[in-house]
Amino acid sequence: MPTWLVHGFRWPREPIRIHVILQNLEDCAPEWLMAPATTAELTRNFQKMYPEQMAHLPNLRFIEQYDPEDITVKDQPYAYVCDQVHEIKLGADIDEVRGQGVKNEAWSALVELRDKIATGQKVGWFVVVNGDVERWAPPLEDDEELEVSENGVESQFSPVSQRSSMGRTEELDGEQTKQRGLKKWLGKVKKSKSTKDLKGDMAIRSSPLSPPLPKMPPRAAVPMPGPANGRVPVPSRAT
Repeated sequence: MPTWLVHGFRWPREPIRIHVILQNLEDCAPEWLMAPATTAELTRNFQKMYPEQMAHLPNLRFIEQYDPEDITVKDQPYAYVCDQVHEIKLGADIDEVRGQGVKNEAWSALVELRDKIATGQKVGWFVVVNGDVERWAPPLEDDEELEVSENGVESQFSPVSQRSSMGRTEELDGEQTKQRGLKKWLGKVKKSKSTKDLKGDMAIRSSPLSPPLPKMPPRAAVPMPGPANGRVPVPSRAT
């Protein structure tokens, strides 16, 4: 694990959070100053607020200590603001590193910077150990799913990003629940009916209604047969 000999001062976590909020540093993570985006934004902010001091601190760095085996601590109580950072290898001579000294201008600039952001902290040499610089953690199984796209390739996605708001989270969860329900229903339909049956059903549903049958004309009256002269015979009386 990386072990550094650094020259600088401790920056307590609470003042770090206050500084990030007051300066409206949206890309800063106050719990981990070694994140690349946080380091870049803090450096720009310091150059804007303290240009005279930063002119003598071109190699200013933000260093964090971290013990990955201590799962009870989310972040350490302070970070380090350093003008010198030396990684210690096996058998390193500490006196040789410290013997290189610190320039007077850099020392004065560092003290002035300390007075502005971490009043009362000691400026000196510290040994800092970091067991996991990236602080990578595997994602939770519930936060990621595998989905098969139309071309058969599996794509991995996370339903909710860490920076999503609660309202957006509920909206996405509801939409995904509907999609899962629709997929399950389609799966049941495919199992219960063959493709041929489904096509037949769709053809029946999509076909236009049959036209009504034409009305038959009324039949003409057919005359009943009778005598040739058209007279109706009268029965004779019995004598």
